[in-house]
Amino acid sequence: MNIQVTLDNDITVLRIEGRLWEEADSIELDRMIDESLDRGCMCFVTDLTGVPIMNSSGLGSLIAAMKKIKSRSGDMVLTGVNDRLDHLFQITRLYTVFKTYEDIDAAVENMHA
Repeated sequence: MNIQVTLDNDITVLRIEGRLWEEADSIELDRMIDESLDRGCMCFVTDLTGVPIMNSSGLGSLIAAMKKIKSRSGDMVLTGVNDRLDHLFQITRLYTVFKTYEDIDAAVENMHA
């Protein structure tokens, strides 16, 4: 897994590529979120366009990230959810937890609204 972090004004954009399903992936995601929160960034767009598949550990990583961000009064949304991931979000009912957008631009625009 690879994560690229960029800033769009006050929004941290996390572009994840590869499978999201090992403990090391969770640790890396957690570290990047901590760094952004420590810089005062409270809004996150997590782009999953490059994630072909995810297991329960990957879902746990996203839930833990959301919990951490919300505990600091922040917000996180997802973009680029493919059909396979969408099905996973549907059967786990996590679509009720995460807001999703078609692409990064739509998510950033909505977060600025």
